Amino acid sequence: MRNRTPLNGRKLLPAAIAVLAITLAGCSAAGPSTAAAPPTSTAPSAKTHTMPDGSTMSDKDMAKMKHAADPSPAAGMVCTGDVPTSVARIFAVDKTPHPTSTWANQIFTCTYKIGGDSLVLAVHDATDPAAGRAYFDELRTKLGTTKSLDGMVGLGFPAYETAGGRVVFLKDGKTLQVDASQVKSHRGADGDMSRTDLAYAVAAAVLACWSEHAG
Repeated sequence: MRNRTPLNGRKLLPAAIAVLAITLAGCSAAGPSTAAAPPTSTAPSAKTHTMPDGSTMSDKDMAKMKHAADPSPAAGMVCTGDVPTSVARIFAVDKTPHPTSTWANQIFTCTYKIGGDSLVLAVHDATDPAAGRAYFDELRTKLGTTKSLDGMVGLGFPAYETAGGRVVFLKDGKTLQVDASQVKSHRGADGDMSRTDLAYAVAAAVLACWSEHAG
Protein backbone atom coordinates (compact mmCIF):
# COMPACT_ATOMS: atom_id res chain seq x y z
CA MET A 1 0.00 0.00 0.00
CA ARG A 2 1.33 3.43 -0.93
CA ASN A 3 0.19 6.11 1.49
CA ARG A 4 0.48 9.67 0.26
CA THR A 5 0.16 12.55 2.67
CA PRO A 6 -1.51 15.71 1.33
CA LEU A 7 0.41 18.86 2.24
CA ASN A 8 -0.70 22.27 1.02
CA GLY A 9 -2.79 20.55 -1.64
CA ARG A 10 0.02 18.32 -2.96
CA LYS A 11 0.76 14.64 -2.53
CA LEU A 12 4.40 14.82 -1.61
CA LEU A 13 5.45 11.43 -0.32
CA PRO A 14 6.96 10.10 -3.58
CA ALA A 15 9.16 13.17 -3.98
CA ALA A 16 9.93 13.31 -0.26
CA ILE A 17 11.22 9.73 -0.23
CA ALA A 18 13.56 10.42 -3.13
CA VAL A 19 14.73 13.70 -1.62
CA LEU A 20 15.45 12.08 1.75
CA ALA A 21 17.75 9.52 0.12
CA ILE A 22 19.52 12.24 -1.84
CA THR A 23 20.05 14.49 1.17
CA LEU A 24 21.53 11.66 3.20
CA ALA A 25 23.93 10.87 0.34
CA GLY A 26 25.57 14.28 0.61
CA CYS A 27 26.74 16.62 -2.12
CA SER A 28 29.96 17.35 -3.90
CA ALA A 29 31.15 20.91 -4.22
CA ALA A 30 32.67 20.26 -7.63
CA GLY A 31 31.49 22.43 -10.51
CA PRO A 32 32.37 22.92 -14.18
CA SER A 33 35.72 24.43 -14.99
CA THR A 34 34.05 27.65 -16.08
CA ALA A 35 32.38 27.92 -12.68
CA ALA A 36 35.51 27.52 -10.60
CA ALA A 37 35.92 30.10 -7.86
CA PRO A 38 38.78 32.58 -8.28
CA PRO A 39 41.93 31.73 -6.30
CA THR A 40 42.28 33.40 -2.96
CA SER A 41 45.35 35.21 -1.70
CA THR A 42 46.56 35.60 1.85
CA ALA A 43 47.77 39.16 1.17
CA PRO A 44 46.08 41.77 -1.02
CA SER A 45 48.09 43.13 -3.93
CA ALA A 46 48.49 46.83 -4.54
CA LYS A 47 49.51 46.31 -8.15
CA THR A 48 47.47 48.25 -10.68
CA HIS A 49 46.93 47.89 -14.40
CA THR A 50 46.54 50.70 -16.90
CA MET A 51 43.44 50.21 -19.06
CA PRO A 52 43.12 51.29 -22.71
CA ASP A 53 41.16 54.39 -21.68
CA GLY A 54 43.98 55.48 -19.35
CA SER A 55 42.22 54.47 -16.12
CA THR A 56 43.79 52.10 -13.61
CA MET A 57 42.41 48.92 -12.06
CA SER A 58 43.71 46.85 -9.17
CA ASP A 59 44.43 43.13 -9.34
CA LYS A 60 41.34 42.54 -7.20
CA ASP A 61 39.07 44.48 -9.54
CA MET A 62 40.59 42.74 -12.56
CA ALA A 63 39.79 39.36 -10.98
CA LYS A 64 36.19 40.43 -10.34
CA MET A 65 35.79 41.51 -13.95
CA LYS A 66 37.17 38.22 -15.25
CA HIS A 67 35.00 35.99 -13.09
CA ALA A 68 31.83 38.05 -13.58
CA ALA A 69 31.72 36.40 -17.00
CA ASP A 70 31.66 32.89 -15.46
CA PRO A 71 28.82 31.06 -13.69
CA SER A 72 29.24 30.78 -9.94
CA PRO A 73 30.22 27.49 -8.27
CA ALA A 74 26.64 27.19 -6.97
CA ALA A 75 25.21 27.45 -10.48
CA GLY A 76 27.70 24.86 -11.70
CA MET A 77 26.51 22.34 -9.12
CA VAL A 78 23.35 21.61 -11.13
CA CYS A 79 25.49 19.83 -13.73
CA THR A 80 28.20 18.08 -11.72
CA GLY A 81 29.06 16.48 -8.41
CA ASP A 82 26.26 14.43 -6.88
CA VAL A 83 23.38 16.10 -8.71
CA PRO A 84 23.63 13.80 -11.79
CA THR A 85 23.62 10.82 -9.42
CA SER A 86 20.56 12.26 -7.69
CA VAL A 87 18.81 12.70 -11.04
CA ALA A 88 19.49 9.04 -11.89
CA ARG A 89 18.08 7.95 -8.53
CA ILE A 90 14.96 10.10 -8.82
CA PHE A 91 14.17 8.90 -12.35
CA ALA A 92 15.17 5.31 -11.54
CA VAL A 93 17.57 5.01 -14.48
CA ASP A 94 20.45 2.52 -14.48
CA LYS A 95 23.21 4.84 -15.68
CA THR A 96 24.11 8.28 -14.37
CA PRO A 97 23.30 10.78 -17.15
CA HIS A 98 25.98 13.05 -18.58
CA PRO A 99 24.38 16.46 -19.03
CA THR A 100 25.34 19.25 -21.38
CA SER A 101 25.46 22.90 -20.36
CA THR A 102 25.31 26.43 -21.72
CA TRP A 103 26.03 29.83 -20.17
CA ALA A 104 24.44 32.97 -21.60
CA ASN A 105 22.71 36.11 -20.34
CA GLN A 106 23.49 35.26 -16.71
CA ILE A 107 21.69 31.90 -17.01
CA PHE A 108 23.50 28.59 -16.57
CA THR A 109 21.46 25.83 -18.24
CA CYS A 110 22.06 22.13 -17.72
CA THR A 111 20.19 19.57 -19.84
CA TYR A 112 19.86 15.90 -18.91
CA LYS A 113 18.63 13.24 -21.32
CA ILE A 114 16.22 10.88 -19.60
CA GLY A 115 15.21 8.07 -21.93
CA GLY A 116 15.53 10.42 -24.88
CA ASP A 117 13.55 13.18 -23.17
CA SER A 118 15.00 16.42 -21.82
CA LEU A 119 15.13 17.45 -18.17
CA VAL A 120 16.32 21.06 -18.01
CA LEU A 121 17.82 22.77 -14.96
CA ALA A 122 18.50 26.48 -15.21
CA VAL A 123 20.02 28.92 -12.72
CA HIS A 124 19.69 32.66 -13.13
CA ASP A 125 22.99 33.62 -11.52
CA ALA A 126 22.12 37.06 -10.18
CA THR A 127 24.87 39.18 -8.66
CA ASP A 128 22.62 40.70 -5.98
CA PRO A 129 19.39 39.67 -4.20
CA ALA A 130 17.28 42.49 -5.65
CA ALA A 131 18.12 41.53 -9.24
CA GLY A 132 17.49 37.90 -8.40
CA ARG A 133 14.06 38.62 -6.92
CA ALA A 134 13.12 40.71 -9.95
CA TYR A 135 13.98 37.84 -12.29
CA PHE A 136 12.13 35.32 -10.10
CA ASP A 137 8.96 37.45 -10.22
CA GLU A 138 9.27 38.18 -13.94
CA LEU A 139 9.67 34.48 -14.74
CA ARG A 140 6.49 33.72 -12.81
CA THR A 141 4.58 36.16 -14.98
CA LYS A 142 5.99 34.58 -18.15
CA LEU A 143 5.08 31.04 -17.06
CA GLY A 144 1.40 31.92 -16.73
CA THR A 145 -0.66 30.00 -14.20
CA THR A 146 1.44 28.98 -11.20
CA LYS A 147 0.86 27.92 -7.61
CA SER A 148 2.93 29.12 -4.66
CA LEU A 149 4.81 26.53 -2.63
CA ASP A 150 4.43 27.66 0.95
CA GLY A 151 5.62 26.42 4.33
CA MET A 152 7.24 22.99 4.39
CA VAL A 153 6.51 22.46 0.71
CA GLY A 154 8.58 25.51 -0.19
CA LEU A 155 11.49 24.23 1.90
CA GLY A 156 11.75 27.67 3.49
CA PHE A 157 12.30 29.56 0.22
CA PRO A 158 10.12 31.61 -2.13
CA ALA A 159 8.89 29.04 -4.66
CA TYR A 160 6.15 28.19 -7.13
CA GLU A 161 5.22 25.45 -9.58
CA THR A 162 3.25 24.87 -12.76
CA ALA A 163 0.89 21.99 -13.41
CA GLY A 164 2.92 21.00 -16.46
CA GLY A 165 6.12 20.02 -14.68
CA ARG A 166 8.13 23.08 -13.65
CA VAL A 167 9.22 24.20 -10.21
CA VAL A 168 11.05 27.43 -9.40
CA PHE A 169 12.91 28.32 -6.20
CA LEU A 170 14.74 31.49 -5.12
CA LYS A 171 17.76 31.15 -2.80
CA ASP A 172 20.39 33.81 -2.09
CA GLY A 173 19.31 35.78 -5.14
CA LYS A 174 19.65 32.79 -7.47
CA THR A 175 16.60 31.49 -9.30
CA LEU A 176 16.60 27.72 -9.79
CA GLN A 177 14.16 26.39 -12.38
CA VAL A 178 13.71 22.67 -12.94
CA ASP A 179 11.68 21.87 -16.05
CA ALA A 180 10.44 18.29 -16.39
CA SER A 181 7.62 19.22 -18.77
CA GLN A 182 9.33 17.42 -21.67
CA VAL A 183 9.80 14.15 -19.80
CA LYS A 184 7.20 11.75 -21.18
CA SER A 185 7.65 8.96 -18.63
CA HIS A 186 6.23 9.52 -15.18
CA ARG A 187 8.08 6.62 -13.64
CA GLY A 188 10.28 7.61 -10.73
CA ALA A 189 12.01 6.04 -7.76
CA ASP A 190 8.65 5.61 -6.02
CA GLY A 191 6.72 4.43 -9.07
CA ASP A 192 4.30 6.72 -10.86
CA MET A 193 5.13 10.36 -10.16
CA SER A 194 3.86 13.49 -11.84
CA ARG A 195 6.28 15.60 -13.85
CA THR A 196 5.94 18.31 -11.23
CA ASP A 197 6.84 15.94 -8.37
CA LEU A 198 9.87 14.73 -10.34
CA ALA A 199 10.97 18.32 -10.90
CA TYR A 200 10.37 19.08 -7.22
CA ALA A 201 12.57 16.18 -6.12
CA VAL A 202 15.41 17.31 -8.39
CA ALA A 203 15.12 20.92 -7.16
CA ALA A 204 15.23 19.76 -3.53
CA ALA A 205 18.41 17.80 -4.26
CA VAL A 206 20.07 20.90 -5.73
CA LEU A 207 18.92 23.07 -2.82
CA ALA A 208 20.35 20.53 -0.38
CA CYS A 209 23.71 20.88 -2.11
CA TRP A 210 23.51 24.66 -2.09
CA SER A 211 22.68 24.67 1.61
CA GLU A 212 25.45 22.22 2.45
CA HIS A 213 28.08 24.34 0.69
CA ALA A 214 26.73 27.77 1.60
CA GLY A 215 29.34 30.24 2.72
